[in-house]
Formats: sequence, structure tokens, C-alpha cells
Amino acid sequence: MKIRLPLAAFALVMSVSLGAAAGMPEDNLASAKPVIDKANADWVPALQAGDVHRAAEPFADDAMFILGNGKTYVGRAAIEDFLKQRLTPGTKITGGTIQQDGIQVIRDGLIYEWGHGGTTKVDAGGKSQTSSGLYLTVWQRSPSGQWQIIRNLNF
Repeated sequence: MKIRLPLAAFALVMSVSLGAAAGMPEDNLASAKPVIDKANADWVPALQAGDVHRAAEPFADDAMFILGNGKTYVGRAAIEDFLKQRLTPGTKITGGTIQQDGIQVIRDGLIYEWGHGGTTKVDAGGKSQTSSGLYLTVWQRSPSGQWQIIRNLNF
């Protein structure tokens, strides 16, 4: 009996210590939220400027961008190429929004963000087209501490 109590106390202290070292959900949100908000605020302006590099900057090198039809682009370079294709010569993004509906820490270093958004573009012939839908974005803190998109799903 005497051995069990110190062992149980040690296990309790270690689990509390390890939990604190891993990071609390509010710590994850405090460090990630400014990065997420900046990425969301900059998405449409970057596309309006035709700056696909800037638009893809929040994505990890091995991120996946998944469209509603299942088409998947793997890697930041592929995502940039996809965005370039959407901005064919003469096409201009004239507006758009990203509206975050929710955000949740899943575990230390991993956050789900969801919402809805869309863009309006005008082609070379003057035809306007608006596309909109729901999204789910998975953010992960890299070993260097930088928050990056590892998965982006559009519905």
C-alpha cells in the first residue's frame, strides 16, 4: 500500500506536467488565430492582384487542396498552378469573401477551421461568374512553430 500511493502521486504529477508541456487549447488558438485571420483576410485581395504565390503562402509544402468534385492538388506549387489556371488571361477576380463559421483545436498543434466563402470573376468577354461554397481547413503547427494549412477542402 505504501508503494502504490507515491507511484500514483508520481503518475498524476507526470500526467499534469506532460499535459501542460503539450500546450493548452487556448494557447494553440492564441498563436494560430492571428495567422488564420491574416490568411483569410488576404485570400481575396491576393487573387484580385493575381498574386497566386501570396494566396498560396499559408499552405505547407505538402498541403492538399481538395475541390468539391474530388480533384486534388498536392503541394504548394501545384496549388499555385491551380490558382494560375483559374486566373486565365483576361480573367479578373472582382470580389469575394471568406466567412469563418467555426474553429476548434483538435489536439496540440492541430486546428480545424470551417466556414463559407466565394469569389466573383469576370472573364475577358465581360461575363461575370460567382462561385461559392463551404470549406474545411486543417491547420498544423510545424516543428518550427509556424501555423500552416495542411488540408483545404472546398464543398
